[in-house]
Amino acid sequence: MTVKKGGAHDGGELRRKAKSWLEQHPSHLSAVTNGETRRLVQELEIHQVELELQNEELRNARIELEAGLARYTELFDFAPLGYATLAEDGTTVQVNLAGAKLLGHPRAPLYKRRFDLFVAVPYRRAFQELLARTLRSETKQTLEVELQADEDAEPVLVRLTAAAVARMAPTVLLAFEDITEQRRGAERLAQSQHALREADRRKDDFLATLSHELRNPLAPIRSSLYVLSRADPGGDRARRAQGIIERQIAHLTRLVDDLLDVNRIARGKVVLRRERVELAEHVRRVLDDHRSGFEAGGVVLEDSFEAGRFFVDADPARLTQIVGNLLGNAEKFTPRGGSVTVSVRHEGPHVAVRVCDTGAGVAPEVAAHLFEPFSQAPQTLDRSRGGLGLGLAMVRGLVELHGGTVTLSSEGPGRGTEVTVLLPLAEAAAEAEHEEPHAVQSTRRVLVIEDNEDAAESLRDALSMGGHDVRTASDGPHGLEVARAMRPEIVLCDLGLPGMDGYAVARAMRADEALSGAYLIALSGYAQPEEVQRSQDAGFDRHVAKPPNLEWLERILAEATVHEAPYRPPEPPGAQPAM
Repeated sequence: MTVKKGGAHDGGELRRKAKSWLEQHPSHLSAVTNGETRRLVQELEIHQVELELQNEELRNARIELEAGLARYTELFDFAPLGYATLAEDGTTVQVNLAGAKLLGHPRAPLYKRRFDLFVAVPYRRAFQELLARTLRSETKQTLEVELQADEDAEPVLVRLTAAAVARMAPTVLLAFEDITEQRRGAERLAQSQHALREADRRKDDFLATLSHELRNPLAPIRSSLYVLSRADPGGDRARRAQGIIERQIAHLTRLVDDLLDVNRIARGKVVLRRERVELAEHVRRVLDDHRSGFEAGGVVLEDSFEAGRFFVDADPARLTQIVGNLLGNAEKFTPRGGSVTVSVRHEGPHVAVRVCDTGAGVAPEVAAHLFEPFSQAPQTLDRSRGGLGLGLAMVRGLVELHGGTVTLSSEGPGRGTEVTVLLPLAEAAAEAEHEEPHAVQSTRRVLVIEDNEDAAESLRDALSMGGHDVRTASDGPHGLEVARAMRPEIVLCDLGLPGMDGYAVARAMRADEALSGAYLIALSGYAQPEEVQRSQDAGFDRHVAKPPNLEWLERILAEATVHEAPYRPPEPPGAQPAM
């Protein structure tokens, strides 16, 4: 007999279903003649059908329970979070695959083991209190703890969520999620935010310092100009005022150069013009250049050079900048009566230049940041030692470009500072034969094209004092007109001219057969490699950053060679020479 699946929940319903089934399926009752017997047989058949219906429902319920248990087991075992059920005493009853992985063991050995044995010792008491609260209040509890498979394993930070489960015995369902990366990400974010705040603070400090440092030289310059306008031209006051102006302009120029150099280094725009340099002799020349400043400040400058010659493959101008900056710092922070010692030593594959002073010194926590741009040791309000906090950052950048390293050490405030520069040694080069210098022309016909009237007139006066025939023009078209009239040998041309800029002036001169032989020098406030290349492409022979060093400019004028043949622009790298 087959009975369809039913939904009866009590005996009355089962009886009605059984009678209905018997009515639809005639049985052998027709053969039974005795009424009482017939009634008993019918009752038995009804009971039999009832039992079969009950068995069918039980089978269906069991199937549903088994399917539900399978689904629960699958969800429990393969859940992405760690799950475990714990007995009242904290022993593990069940644990899923993700949980076993976080605990660092296979599942089987974890059964019947106390879960708190995998909790890092500093968190165990808090974990035990979590279980007690969960069983007592039957509400969800959360806690962050570190799990550790064993003493040598790396801890894993997890977030626990505990909930009491209604069972015959008190049970806790524990969910735990690995939040190690989340915490590290949050810490990295916090560190980044702190670094941004620190960079912003240093930027504000830098702008305040820059304002102070730029105003400081302007005050003596203005006062000295006032003196010059009233003093006898050849008198002592005039000479002192002139010296003050020269020193302060040099200081302003250094500040601007430092700013530009640090920016170029950070952007990877510095191009080294390397050559073989004997380092010891080069350092001696830099010391000689700075010796008068140390004497004026009452600081003893000493040197200690190891015997021998130490060649490096380096840019001489940048070497001068490195050593000069370190000497400037040492002089600035060493009080009168102190001393500064510069040494050059051979150390393995390197040559070491050390600048050691007996000055202010720095605390270790400060020393660690002094090579960062705009970082400085604490100073008083008067800022008598000044600076923008760029020098050591620039030194580090230039030294690293040369393949070297720079370090700073100090035993603390008031105990001096030692800076060590290590540069890789190069093989000694053969001595170049001495050549007599070519005779150079001492005076030149010079045209200055500059739209700033003060700059043009001051440059004209300075060059005229050297015996040069100098004329000026305030814009490009006027400059070309003057050039055709005077046929200059040298042209100093500002690039930022209104209307017709300096590049157009250069191209026009190179296209004019009468002017193409002139030696063209670009004057610009920009001197990065791309600007230098652009001026060269336009036809300039040299690119000079403003303000030009007049002594250096005099040497350029004296040594410049006027183009005898028609000017030809330089061939681009890799190009075949013109036939």
